[in-house]
Amino acid sequence: MELIVIKIQSKEWDYMWDWLSNHPINKDIDNPTIAENQGEEWQYMGSFKNGDNVIHELRHRCHPATQDKYSVTLSASKDLTADQIENSAKIK
Repeated sequence: MELIVIKIQSKEWDYMWDWLSNHPINKDIDNPTIAENQGEEWQYMGSFKNGDNVIHELRHRCHPATQDKYSVTLSASKDLTADQIENSAKIK
């Protein structure tokens, strides 16, 4: 398994944040990819690659809809390519 980081402003980066903006937890929230609340906002935590499977993880430490921690994961797009990966490290 590898921990990978997606390049900012890549197609995959845009895909993740677009998916997040349409997630039901963000319904009726101004600026859903930020969802600012008590100084907290959405954070990209990294992505995990196992073979051909890649999962992205994002979290919010105090989401306005729950007033609590909230994490989401999503599968990478079918268009993810190696040139959209900024960095990677093997995980044991």
